[in-house]
Amino acid sequence: MDRNEADSLTNNLLNAVRVIFEAEIARHTAAASQLQRVLDVLPELKLDSERPEPTQLPVCRHLSRALNLGEAGPAASVAAAIRHLEPTLEWQHNTRHTVELRGAEFMDNYAYSNFGLSGSTTLYVGVMLLGPGITYPVTSYPSEGVFLLIGGSPQWKSDNEAWRQVEAGDIICRPFDGAEGKRPGDEPMLALYAWMYR
Repeated sequence: MDRNEADSLTNNLLNAVRVIFEAEIARHTAAASQLQRVLDVLPELKLDSERPEPTQLPVCRHLSRALNLGEAGPAASVAAAIRHLEPTLEWQHNTRHTVELRGAEFMDNYAYSNFGLSGSTTLYVGVMLLGPGITYPVTSYPSEGVFLLIGGSPQWKSDNEAWRQVEAGDIICRPFDGAEGKRPGDEPMLALYAWMYR
């Protein structure tokens, strides 16, 4: 895929996210101000000219199923954009998750990709893929987080709240220094994240 095509597909993805976030803001939900902060910075993100080579990790065996679920739901436009970008994605593990800490099954069923985006020092956007049957432990982050569930219907835990079921199209927000955990259940989970740092 050449650079112009990758740029175009990346713009399609960001536009699909923008449309969903703007619709949520128009509903005046509790997430509106947090989503607006993301949208204010989103135009700064561009495809990195020195992006790494595409890579896959074991969890990518679940990506097609997660995208199928997403394309049948409210976030279908985002799922379709990710499917077009799939050949260009670099999947990786956060260094806080290792086989020694989480076990081999977790590491084989978790990864994220930042879509090769750069340009902002405060906003980071990417996608997280979790395979079925694992628990992503409740983890705190020094950022403000917005998640758009693309595919799957996992259980989600925010800080000290009880686990709750969420569905494709749901938007979940995390305050600064907040924590969240995820349990995908019988199907994989694919969620877009937008993390804001101060």
